[in-house]
Amino acid sequence: MSIVQDSGSEVARYDYTEDDFVLHTAPWADGQPSQLSPFDKELHKRWDAAMAAGAFRYGIDHILTRIIPGSKGYVGQLNTLRATERRKPQEISSVSQPFNPKAFNFTWIKPGEVIFDLHNTTDGPLKNGDASAAGEAGHVSDGAVTNGHAQTTEAAQVSANGVEHSAEGKKSAVHRLVINVSPMEYGHCLLVPDVFGERPQVLTLTALKVAIETLLLCKHRGVRVGMNSLCAFASVNHLHFHFFYLDYELIADYCPVDHLAGDYYEFTSLPCPGFVMQLHGTTVEGLARSAHKISSYLHENDIAHNLFMCRGVAFGEKRDSTLTTIRLFIWPRKKFIGNKSSEEFNVACIELGGHLPIKEEAGYYNLTEEDVDKIIETACLSEEHYQEIKATVIKMGQEVSNAS
Repeated sequence: MSIVQDSGSEVARYDYTEDDFVLHTAPWADGQPSQLSPFDKELHKRWDAAMAAGAFRYGIDHILTRIIPGSKGYVGQLNTLRATERRKPQEISSVSQPFNPKAFNFTWIKPGEVIFDLHNTTDGPLKNGDASAAGEAGHVSDGAVTNGHAQTTEAAQVSANGVEHSAEGKKSAVHRLVINVSPMEYGHCLLVPDVFGERPQVLTLTALKVAIETLLLCKHRGVRVGMNSLCAFASVNHLHFHFFYLDYELIADYCPVDHLAGDYYEFTSLPCPGFVMQLHGTTVEGLARSAHKISSYLHENDIAHNLFMCRGVAFGEKRDSTLTTIRLFIWPRKKFIGNKSSEEFNVACIELGGHLPIKEEAGYYNLTEEDVDKIIETACLSEEHYQEIKATVIKMGQEVSNAS
């Protein structure tokens, strides 16, 4: 364990191992409240403290929730303050726009907005089924979070900006969890892998692994993780994921999927089709690599895209199955350049999963499932273009299957 000093303020570091991963959560059908892991509890405590300290632009007591009638069960939430009080999105004109150190980025945030840094002390990838269902991480000592397994971490020196260096002086990445000062829901944070690496909003293999591991540290079945590429409603060109708790089931948690090839499946339950993978049957490394192959192809071909991760039933299981896993979705979509796509809601990562943060009261109370479908359809690529991408994804899956 360690305390990182950043500009005179303590920044805790959450050390964890694979033993702390929660592979399975209770299904929504059990009707019981979501359970919390030590990680969930520590994050909640720090997020609540930041809210009490006035670190956010607004509270979340005003948010209203409505399940929009229909087979898809869209979860609509009225959050007018996020629409008016959030930081103005940066001007984005290209999927490959380089990082600009002179524009706002997450190294600029105030120390009071930091939850903690994340550090996996385990060597090697998680083998699905080898880890315990719920770890015992999360003991707090002197403001730091430690894994509680009496492990020692490599001696480190910390510079003034919070970058850790090994004993040999080799720079290592800092993966940081910070509050979103304009929250969508309870616990809304931004996960910033390699926060000091000056990385643009382009998925890396390491970033995907960190995001998957962070979700695995949670036992709450309503944790959502999302990422928007540039030209797909990313508002800051600095690599980051959204992370928050939503205590409502989404269609993404249980929808049926169609197998394409290898680890790749297709999701067609909502108007914009996309690709989906699962942790069940593979490893963190394997899931991250499968997702990275698709995201790299999309980036290299200047195709905007959104990513969404959630807990849900394993593919082929019924909605009430206790065999749950992590589902990871990637949608190729039309580029969007501007500040908003519709009066009701933008079509980004969480909307494509069935959660709709709605900007104004009329939309919240009046939107029908048909209305929502039409708005989501505006993000769809042409059928011809999508089929070209789908053929490439199928080829990727076949190549991996043949190689194994």
